[in-house]
Amino acid sequence: MKVVVASDSFKGSMSSFEVGQAVKKGILQFDPDVDVDIAGIADGGDGSMDVIRHAGLDAEEIKFKTTDLMGWPLDSVYLMTKYKKAPMAIIETANTVGINLIYKPTSTTFEEATSFGVGTQIRDAIKKGAKRVIVLTGGTGVSDGGLGMLQALGVNFFDQNNHILGRDQNLLNTDFQRIDSLGDVVSQFSHIDIMIATDVDNHYAGINGAQGVFGPQKGGTPEQIKKFDQKMQYFQEIVDNELDFNLSVVDGAGAAGGIGGALAVIGGRVVSGFDVIARLINLRQRMESADLVITGEGRLDFQSHHGKAPYRVAEVAREMDIPVFAIGGQIDANLHHFEKMDVPFFSIQRGPISRKQAMNPKTALGNITCLIRNLMRLWKM
Repeated sequence: MKVVVASDSFKGSMSSFEVGQAVKKGILQFDPDVDVDIAGIADGGDGSMDVIRHAGLDAEEIKFKTTDLMGWPLDSVYLMTKYKKAPMAIIETANTVGINLIYKPTSTTFEEATSFGVGTQIRDAIKKGAKRVIVLTGGTGVSDGGLGMLQALGVNFFDQNNHILGRDQNLLNTDFQRIDSLGDVVSQFSHIDIMIATDVDNHYAGINGAQGVFGPQKGGTPEQIKKFDQKMQYFQEIVDNELDFNLSVVDGAGAAGGIGGALAVIGGRVVSGFDVIARLINLRQRMESADLVITGEGRLDFQSHHGKAPYRVAEVAREMDIPVFAIGGQIDANLHHFEKMDVPFFSIQRGPISRKQAMNPKTALGNITCLIRNLMRLWKM
């Protein structure tokens, strides 16, 4: 018997690989002869690069000195590998501008956070010969519309006195009046295939835009969010006028505080983060001979069917007519999207417990092992 474990991370508690190890332990306690394949999975958000590393992809880890979202020096990494014999870079925005890199999101960090460091990584990857760049978005603490990233790539922003604005600030928190070199930067990237891997479909600005949807969780006040959204709409107008490109209609442009949209401006194309990673780790091929698939993430809720890894794994399993279970640290009452696929879902909790205790890795790992051991008994009845 073969079981494929394809769970996302339990954010703030366990990585995808650690969850897989706990599931494997529970399975083998039930039957030590089961073939367990841990196929770590993610949807393009934070932790995605670790999943790719554990998949055994022939990739070189590039250590790179840059700056984090608050402008502090940072030793970050990205991956270089080959795709159809051409060099390909894999960059995870959360490694450089992740919300986990600040103690607590506040109105101050919201105003100051910049995506400049992501741009320096992209620039370095191109310099090293990358012909394709996959940018894994998600888990970021920035809300600068990706303008800092564009600045790092060579776009200049000017204030009302026609002075070039410095790189050590969130450009949405300035009164930039015009930009130049945008067309030149677009031309420089015309031969690069940029893939914006995301699990969201939000627009760049407006009602469903980056600021309104994600701004509050990044520390933004209603006043700040309104101000930044207006500046992003102004940037959209500039892009439309200079490039004849309608950024406002690009689904996924709101990813990573607008980094997705800024990448789209220079020729990037929005793709499913799950699909990209599933291909890189050969998920379908690994599931072909499986008798059971187990997936999950820290919280299963109404958002899970919006491109999230557990839902997508369950979709693939059901398409292949393979039984599948979903597990989570927290389970919302309304999971009709799983119910419609006849996918049972289970909480790993064994009794009343505080959130802090529940997220303790030792506790969570033990709970997963216990749950899986009992689910295997149930499944084999």
